[in-house]
Amino acid sequence: MKLSNRVLSSLLLISFIFLAATTEMGLADKICKTRSDRFSGVCFSDNICAIICGQFEKFESGHCEFDGALRRCLCTKAC
Repeated sequence: MKLSNRVLSSLLLISFIFLAATTEMGLADKICKTRSDRFSGVCFSDNICAIICGQFEKFESGHCEFDGALRRCLCTKAC
């Protein structure tokens, strides 16, 4: 019984170390936001914002978000 507890403890420790290492390697990237240069006016549609950011500004995606008092199109990508 002691051997199986040691094996289980070792596996848990190895799993924890692997999880910590993958997080440090960038699998949990931060998301950077930048106001769209090509979208003008108030942003009402996340889909349109994402299309403009992805196709015309070479970002990964985009969404509408309040920037001050108005909703603006913010383009997003992994930092």
